[in-house]
Amino acid sequence: MSKNKVYEGFLQALFFSGSVSIPRFLLDHYSYLGMTDREMMMVIHIMTEISAKNDDIDQQIMKKMGITSLEFKNIIENLHAKGLISVKQKSKRKLIKNTPLYDFGGLIDQLFELWGINQFKEMEASENQEYQKWTANSTNPFLSKLIGVFEQELGRPLTGFECEHIEKWLLASYSEELIVEALRRGVSAGIRSFRYLDSILREWEKKGIQTRLEVEAEDQNFQARQGKKRERQPKPQKSSRNKYDDIYL
Repeated sequence: MSKNKVYEGFLQALFFSGSVSIPRFLLDHYSYLGMTDREMMMVIHIMTEISAKNDDIDQQIMKKMGITSLEFKNIIENLHAKGLISVKQKSKRKLIKNTPLYDFGGLIDQLFELWGINQFKEMEASENQEYQKWTANSTNPFLSKLIGVFEQELGRPLTGFECEHIEKWLLASYSEELIVEALRRGVSAGIRSFRYLDSILREWEKKGIQTRLEVEAEDQNFQARQGKKRERQPKPQKSSRNKYDDIYL
């Protein structure tokens, strides 16, 4: 048999002897969980033996990693102390064949938490990029000024979507002072939704209000109408009954 055929046979045996599926996110972030390389290799071996449904997992792993039972025990205890795996206690009765003894619930929970943090950071970075794009490309001095006012009132940087919303208000001919007044009313009411601010501006637009003075005048008119409404309400009539009517001798 030629050397090339032997090599081809080896490649077939190598790549068709089976593969192990390990989550990429785990490989990329195991060090963030405080795992050492050896502990990660232990986790890989445990996952492999469980998926292969092999018996006597511990002995198989010790043989493949070339470690003693004491070393194996120490690695497992470290993983358990870090909250990454838990080991189910063996029943006194005969175990069901291929019953897995290791639980990776803690590892999955920690990976999920890390994934959520990464997602939040990516979202925040994306929003900051949108914000920087808007501020860099903006040629409207009123827009830049309003963005600064909104960030000061809300206590955070605006997203690109929020900057776009403010620009649409300006394009719709809402005055700068009217937009700021709507913002402050929303903040004082504890409502920071841009939809709420949009509803305020649309209501003022229906009433033909264009300035802050007109807003204040409308507030005064509203209070006056409410006062007259309360005055027109009939007052409860006093009872004509004597206070001694319900007393029986």
